[in-house]
Amino acid sequence: MMRRAVVAMLGLSAACADPLDQRLAIIDQPRVLAVIAEPAEARPGAMVGYSAVIASTEGPVTAPPSWAYCTAPKPPTEDNAVSTGCIDDEALIVLGTAPTVTGALPADGCIRFGPDVPPGGFRPRAADASGGYYQPVRVIADALLAFGLSRITCKLPTAPGEVALAYDRGYVANANPELEPVSLDRVPAETAVSLTAAWPASSVETYLYYDPMSQTLIDRREAMRVSWFATGGTIDVDASAVGEDDDATTVSTTWHTPAAGTAWLWFVLRDSRGGIAVEARSITVE
Repeated sequence: MMRRAVVAMLGLSAACADPLDQRLAIIDQPRVLAVIAEPAEARPGAMVGYSAVIASTEGPVTAPPSWAYCTAPKPPTEDNAVSTGCIDDEALIVLGTAPTVTGALPADGCIRFGPDVPPGGFRPRAADASGGYYQPVRVIADALLAFGLSRITCKLPTAPGEVALAYDRGYVANANPELEPVSLDRVPAETAVSLTAAWPASSVETYLYYDPMSQTLIDRREAMRVSWFATGGTIDVDASAVGEDDDATTVSTTWHTPAAGTAWLWFVLRDSRGGIAVEARSITVE
């Protein structure tokens, strides 16, 4: 029986700015922090590799997860990120059990999860804020159930013909960002320590976006978001965001360290088109 269900979103969500809310930042039980797709975006039918970042109070979980694509479209009456049908084996394409797996994206992804008209009376899916659509990927790891969202490239559903053609020719699929190596390895116990995450400017991609109001194509920059995780102490914020109009390539927060011992940190960088990079560090607290 599943202990709990969590959704590991590959897209960007709003950063939590409440310094008293530590429900997300502190790892007090096993949790899937991210599901990484490589490449970060691909057309239906393309081969994509997947790996999961799973954290516990003792550090990274290395037990191989079980993987599957979900093929169940989400009914308009459901508010979940994925359909409840994704829990059932009947709506799955099994990919295997391994630390990393590779599988062909279902060829009908833009019908089931994109702008094309799906069968069974379901409505076409609306794009996210960056114009993207996503194939759900189910992960089961040691009684944890999680879902990643693998971005798929679909055609524009309602654009004028020449605009849709220009988009199809000019759009460049997303690539995963990179995080600069974290140099921190020793910190004093029970004190305030600054944490900084940095990424190269090249990780912030410019992409083609269809503006439905003007019915034109525009260039947009990706927004970036870093989620902070630790196995002890407290962190001032759960996540720090950089907007698409901001040139910053670093964010910082404060970690109030625990008592002496070993602690783990995870920095999870997400771009607004579903790309992910992760840095994990074992920290000696002394």
